[in-house]
Amino acid sequence: MAEKPEASALDAEIAGMLGSALQAPRLAAPLRERLRERVLERAAGIHVVRAEAGTWVTLMPGISIKRLHQDPEAGSETNLWRLSAGAIIPEHDHRSDEECLVVEGSILQGGVEYRAGDYLLAPAGSHHEPLHSPQGALLLIRSQTLRSYFSAT
Repeated sequence: MAEKPEASALDAEIAGMLGSALQAPRLAAPLRERLRERVLERAAGIHVVRAEAGTWVTLMPGISIKRLHQDPEAGSETNLWRLSAGAIIPEHDHRSDEECLVVEGSILQGGVEYRAGDYLLAPAGSHHEPLHSPQGALLLIRSQTLRSYFSAT
């Protein structure tokens, strides 16, 4: 059955009255600014993390990470990994694909050296032997969420 024109006009009027009766919550300035930035980023369709932005978190001795992106639906994230000289990433298994791009420095795995510009793909189900960085390195890694990884080991 078709809606009467008077009913849709009345619904629009009621919606307008309800909308004007609502008051926006008062937010602290820092929270309001963060919210504004997130809205603008999403509106632009591009997520940007500046080199100087973000927080480096110590994952284990000699290894710090900075999250660039997290996709909760896919259970994946993209992080920068900063390895100090001599750092070792312990052996581990992969429940999902892991992509790694060496951005700076080098890493050794199984006697093979990977340098800046080298790309590694560890497919789901693969096993990583310990990974060593004698001089230090910066890696871009896209993998399952770290929380997921550590809860499984």
